[in-house]
Amino acid sequence: MLKVLLVDDEAPILNNLNRVLPWQEMGMEVAGMARSGMEALRIAEDEQPDLVLCDIRMPVMDGLTFIGKLREMGLNSEVLLLSGYQEFDYAREAIRLGVKEYICKPIHYEELGHKVREIGAQIRSRQFKDKLYNSIPLFQEAPASGEPSVRKTPEQLMSQAQQYIKEHLNMDIGIEEVANQIGISSSYFCLLFKNRFAMTFVEYVTLQRMEAAKFMLASSDKSIAVIGAGVGYQERRYFTKVFQKQVGVSPKAYREEAKRGG
Repeated sequence: MLKVLLVDDEAPILNNLNRVLPWQEMGMEVAGMARSGMEALRIAEDEQPDLVLCDIRMPVMDGLTFIGKLREMGLNSEVLLLSGYQEFDYAREAIRLGVKEYICKPIHYEELGHKVREIGAQIRSRQFKDKLYNSIPLFQEAPASGEPSVRKTPEQLMSQAQQYIKEHLNMDIGIEEVANQIGISSSYFCLLFKNRFAMTFVEYVTLQRMEAAKFMLASSDKSIAVIGAGVGYQERRYFTKVFQKQVGVSPKAYREEAKRGG
């Protein structure tokens, strides 16, 4: 059973999240419920949840601050944000923190259920891959200085790479740059990356850029050109072409569909 943490300062919403969704049927259990970020952090430390459903605006510690603290604790829980706020800065910060999805209030529980099932399937798939992936022999090249290197697991190395990519989606990044950043050779990086993500580096970066773009198109009023530049495409026309190929519709059509609640 996957562990779920529910976080919302409004008790009725918190209770509805606990009661309305068929958690057991989805192979999940609610490991804790919190009405503030501080309370949620205490529960997260004890329970190590696989998935967190969290409101953005809460007293004492807001949702984004809570997620940042969650990452500082080393927890890679998937996060689904619940909020009526659609500001660009919220979306951008949420993407940087690795938020998986964004649901606007008022909550449509059927839609939320579909999202939770999708994320649950992705978590299980990742956990299965990690078991295979962690069977790769450990080794790490010594740095040029000749000083002994700190031995890191493939999981730790790829988590570093994943975070670096997320923080540099607006830049022209390549395999050699990321490999150098985490202190391994390009060839070893390619081996680990393909085993961890089951796709090439370019495919992964493009996918992350499209997910970030979709998030911002749905949750902000920024222009398509600005959003494209924010995920590494300086030319709107090229961004539109890549987006259409990857998503199946143009950025404009995706935004319109998202506003209609599609």
